[in-house]
Parts: sequence; C-alpha cells; structure tokens
Amino acid sequence: MTIGQYISTFFKGMAMGIVNVIPVSSGTLSLIIGVFERFINSIKSLNLKAFKLLFKGEFSEFAKVTDIKFLLTLLAGIMAGMILTAILLKSIFKQYEALAYAFFMGLIIASVVYVLGMIGKKSTRMILLMVAATAISFYLSIKSNPYPNDNFLYMILCGVVGSLGMIVPGISGSHLMMVMGNYELIVTHALPAITKFSTFGEGIMILLPFVIGAVVSIITISHLLSWLLKEFRNETLSVLSGFMIGSLPVVYPWKEVMPGMYDYTFHLPPMNGQFVMALVMLLVGITLVLVFNHYSKKKEERLKRREQRKLQRKHERELTA
Repeated sequence: MTIGQYISTFFKGMAMGIVNVIPVSSGTLSLIIGVFERFINSIKSLNLKAFKLLFKGEFSEFAKVTDIKFLLTLLAGIMAGMILTAILLKSIFKQYEALAYAFFMGLIIASVVYVLGMIGKKSTRMILLMVAATAISFYLSIKSNPYPNDNFLYMILCGVVGSLGMIVPGISGSHLMMVMGNYELIVTHALPAITKFSTFGEGIMILLPFVIGAVVSIITISHLLSWLLKEFRNETLSVLSGFMIGSLPVVYPWKEVMPGMYDYTFHLPPMNGQFVMALVMLLVGITLVLVFNHYSKKKEERLKRREQRKLQRKHERELTA
C-alpha cells in the first residue's frame, strides 16, 4: 500500500466508525465506499493456517495472506471515528435526547425498508418468520432492562451482537446495543472516558470485554452469517428485519424508565415545537439512509458490471488461445 492508500483507507475507516456509533449499518456504508469485500476477506483470512505463519516468524507472508496492513489501518480509522462521534453524541444526548432518538428512529425505519428490499420473492414462510421475530423483539423491547449492565460476560455478549453491524449490510450494531440497554454505557460513557487520563482505566475496563466479544464475533460469526446469507438468504433477512421492526420502541423518543422497574412507560408526544423538530429529525434520518442505500446499489451494480467484463475478457482469451 502507498501512503495515499493508507490515508484513504484510514478515512474510510473513520466514516465506518462514525456510522457505527449511530443506528445505521456500517456494513452498508462499507459497500458504498468500496471496502466491504476486502474487509470481510481480510477477516476470514485470520484462520489457523494464517496464525501458523505468524508463529513461524513468516511475518511478510502472514501480512500478505491476511492483508493485515489494510485491516489494521481500517480498524484504526474505525476506532478514531467512533471515539470522535461518541464525544459529540454525549453532549447531544444531554441537551437533545428526544430529537436524537427521533433521528435514530428515522435511520432504523429506513434501514428496515432497505433490508426488506434485499429479500427476493416473499413467501408465506418468510412472512411468518418476520412476524415471529417482530413479536419476540417487540416483547423484549418493552420489557427489556433499560438500565446499563457492565457485567463482564454480558459485555462480551454485547460485543458479539454489536459487531454484527460491521459485517451484515442493513443491520445496525448500535441499534442492537440500544435493545440490550448498553448503548449509552458504551457510546456516551466508555468511549469518551478513554480520551481522558483520569477516566482512561474506567473506560478500558468497560470496553475490554466488549472488544473481546467483538473480535470473536467478527472472526467466527462472519463465517456463520456468510453461510446463512448464502444458503438461507431470504429467511435470514426476514428474521433480521423482524427483529429491527420489533425493537423500534427502544428508540421511541417519548418514554421514561419506570421507578424501581425494569421496563419503560410510553406516552404520546406533546404537540409543541419539539414534536415538529422531532419529525424533522426523523425525516432527516430516513433521507440519510435512503441516500446511503442509493449509492450502495449503484456501487454494487458497477461491481457486477466490472465482474461481468472480466469474465467476458477471460472467455474471449480462452476462445482465441
């Protein structure tokens, strides 16, 4: 990689990190900016065969097989983008919590539409799977623990689930963190904490198990999800979209935690200026995802045309040989 390529990859990672902190799929963005396939292939290459090269001291071969320079540069950018956005969101949540949740709701609604659009011919089985997933997710959303939980094992589970947004286009890891109750603990508390010397240790203790879970998830579950999306694509997308629909109560702006309880109380929005601004933010969120998805589809179409041209040239060479 040249210096220019390192810089470009780092800033693409930053863009993914920014999106990863808000309820938009960074997997979708990685498709748009053209790093998704290389990112996934680099992750999949981190297998036993590759680590044997590392243990043997064959560092150059390990770097070549795993594309590790690209991966580390991209991950550095992702981390930088996440930290910068988390610092900004911390102040936003303090002053404009309802507007932030309205924006997030718009992002999620549009993401659901995008995932549903990825499903091919819809069958009764897919509809039933989506309805079942929606019902389960809705129940968990209105009865889920709204309080943060920094238990070590639970944080590992959060890392496993939250990292899915980077490897599954259309799915938001931050949205899943909201369902699990730890979004604010990770995004608006732990990430900003590691930027200060006085709170660095506290932030690391929260993030360490999350990172462990994320690494395990990205390396192992990426293979499982790749298989599921290949063998049961429409069924998998139906379940994922159902979970996203059912978890919308988590980002409903006008809710409060019931005192001493492990659930929320919901109420209708007040008909005032804040409600109008919330509607505007919801529309902004929807528009943002629609723009992302538009460019994502364009990118996929260009890649398909490029692959078709390669196959055609290969076929022509074989005919003339």
